[in-house]
Amino acid sequence: MTPEEAEAARAEIRQAIGLLFDRNYIVEEIGQAGQIPASSFVAMGMTNPDGTQFYETAGHSDDYVGYYDVSADAYESNFESAVETLKKYYTYDESTGMFTDFPTLTYLYNTSEAHKAIGEYLQSAMAAVGITMNLENQEWATFLNTRKAGDYSIARNGWVADYNDPICFLDMWVTNSGNNDVQFGKGNAADAKVYSLDLTSYGYDTKVENGTWAETYDVLISDIKSCTDPETRYALMHEAEDLLMSTGCIVPLYYYTDIYMLDDSVQGFFSNPLGYKYFMHCTIAK
Repeated sequence: MTPEEAEAARAEIRQAIGLLFDRNYIVEEIGQAGQIPASSFVAMGMTNPDGTQFYETAGHSDDYVGYYDVSADAYESNFESAVETLKKYYTYDESTGMFTDFPTLTYLYNTSEAHKAIGEYLQSAMAAVGITMNLENQEWATFLNTRKAGDYSIARNGWVADYNDPICFLDMWVTNSGNNDVQFGKGNAADAKVYSLDLTSYGYDTKVENGTWAETYDVLISDIKSCTDPETRYALMHEAEDLLMSTGCIVPLYYYTDIYMLDDSVQGFFSNPLGYKYFMHCTIAK
């Protein structure tokens, strides 16, 4: 198996694992705070130049939004598809519905009862097909250091944008980013020539077959930052998310939402997509 084939297999396994989880169950039964099941990495609230939601134009399916179908009706078929994919790589006992040789995983999360509850659900979802995943919690500072060092198999993460632009989510995965805890392009992965990128249809010279993360994703993010045409720039950001999601290293579970109560008498209040509240023009109707 070539390095490219090996990485494609690992990506397929990671993507399959992500389909074992019922995102609707997570938000409705565990989160219970208005979260929305996530089908892409760039979160809802990030808008296109015309004001439409960026996440609603992610992925390439005509049947659903994003990179996989997160509707409640799709979970069973997603689960079955994941099992079929994993059968290509691991031994599956048809009589028990369990994989018998999948390596043991560990889910790392920062200490929180809410994070623990989600971790326990992920653990049970994997156990349902014979995959053992242990849970390990660490206090926040230790957790950040462990994750930044890449010393984990699966780790919790969350992200909130600083301003209304998808680049807030995409820029964090360039090789030298301080937020690149997945270790894209770092260490042993620095010389891994397993990524491809073709930007010639956008008027760029970039066309890479089996390049490194730095030669593909980093170049793409750099082009996005220098691009002055809004339509092209947003199309390039979709290309970046496509490349990111193709690795299977990011498994979005849900989008945060901002829940608040506002009396009917308050007028002129405004909340932007990032959750910032503006009261400077508020009045109270009598």
